Amino acid sequence: MPDQGESKIAGRYRLLRALGQGGMGTVWLAHDELLHREVAVKEVRLPPALDRAARAEACRRTVREAMAAAQLRDAGIIKVHDVLTEGERPWIVMELLRGSNLEDAVRDGGPWSPEHTAALGLRLLAALSVAHQQGIQHRDVKPANVFLTEDGRTVLGDFGIARIDDQATMTESGLLIGSPGFIAPERLRGERGGPESDLWSLAATLYATVEGAPPYLGGSPMMVLREVLTSPPRPPQRAGHLGPVLLRMLGGEPATRPPAGETARLLRLVADGREAVAAPAPPRRGNRTRMLVAAGLCTLLAGGAAVAVALRADREPGPRPTPVAQQSGPASDPVGQQTSPAPQPSPTPEAEETAMFTVPVDFCTLLTAGQVRELVPEVRAVGGKRQEEGCEWTSRGVGIGAVPLKIDSEAWDAVPDAAREAFINRKNGIVATEGMVWSWPGIGLRSKVAAAGTAAEITEGVGDEAIVYDLLSRKTRKVENSIVIFRLDNLLVQVDYVNVNKIGDDAAIRAGANKAARRIAAALKETP
Repeated sequence: MPDQGESKIAGRYRLLRALGQGGMGTVWLAHDELLHREVAVKEVRLPPALDRAARAEACRRTVREAMAAAQLRDAGIIKVHDVLTEGERPWIVMELLRGSNLEDAVRDGGPWSPEHTAALGLRLLAALSVAHQQGIQHRDVKPANVFLTEDGRTVLGDFGIARIDDQATMTESGLLIGSPGFIAPERLRGERGGPESDLWSLAATLYATVEGAPPYLGGSPMMVLREVLTSPPRPPQRAGHLGPVLLRMLGGEPATRPPAGETARLLRLVADGREAVAAPAPPRRGNRTRMLVAAGLCTLLAGGAAVAVALRADREPGPRPTPVAQQSGPASDPVGQQTSPAPQPSPTPEAEETAMFTVPVDFCTLLTAGQVRELVPEVRAVGGKRQEEGCEWTSRGVGIGAVPLKIDSEAWDAVPDAAREAFINRKNGIVATEGMVWSWPGIGLRSKVAAAGTAAEITEGVGDEAIVYDLLSRKTRKVENSIVIFRLDNLLVQVDYVNVNKIGDDAAIRAGANKAARRIAAALKETP
């Protein structure tokens, strides 16, 4: 830890005192000796469990993401002045904000009115929309990251850093850093999430503002996370016309939440003191042929202890922020004069990796007739049957299913880096559990079947990397469905294999799933 009042960062920023400390680092009050102004400097602390190579990668990502956040220009977004690396860790130089955060304001002054809260939501939504248009997600919208400045601004802090928190921990060590009750359920299920996830967190923040407590409560962080995954939010009591809007925004699935434009319309009505009538929710896409209803809870249980530790670390004791600043910070210098333009971050962004898959592939063309008949002898159609963006080859009681998995909002056109992150999240999230439910109408299994799930294991020779796990009969503990998830460059694919004629021969069913996955991966690799 640097010595207060003595250390300098990059020979330019003299650290004066710590303003606050959290799970991902310390915020310092510092003096910019080139431009003669006070700034806030965030010392990003990377997870100690990372090895040297992983730390270097996490540092690189932190710098890249913070540089992207530095390009955002909006009064509602914290200004990032500079991004640098020193002492093998990232440092982010930000404007110094004077005021208090929303969490403290509600705790000290009590809940806000529905109208006042809706107006706050409009300002935050506008800031998030600017970021989303630039392809940047916040990933940690919560009251403590909303700053109310003395000059009347509402500012979202820690842009870019929240995304790095997720990448540097969930992908490398299985941890998920965040605040219980403010993380969207799809992110808890191990999915990458998207702008809709930020809007869920915004709704949770507004709920806490108008109600005085978040929508999900529990005796421990793990209990709160479990509630988010399995239960609807508590009915609001003080929210008035804002209540139905918040409940729509807190929908368990992204597709059920109103889009940003509709959300803005509803919040504007409430801010004006009028009733907000929401448009019907958009129709949900059909269920996939295989249903793993308890996958989200498996992800939570997979990192159970790790998640709890990370959440406690995010609230570890530290110097309480003074009214001078909070996690960030001046558009003007300490005497109120306009400063010279902020310098652009010095590092040069690295070029994005080239993606192999940028348009959908017809999965039904990936297996030959002979390959299908080898695993599904009585197949109804050797050319397969399209299921959403995937395909299935089935007969009664026997089937191969292959489907591309979503990484951001779509399965296609992700960058390889995002696919690697999504794969590791999947691997971390699949653990042994009794709480699985699945069905497959294509093979005649229309009713949901309760099953036990095994933990994910690495399997070799399938794509760039792959895992396999099984669904077991709860009674006999025999394999009923073997599932392989593999990554090939920027694409994730799930392959299922079921053969009721071979139940009892676990090795045969597992071999069938592996063989189908290897052949599909090989065919994808040859796709022009």
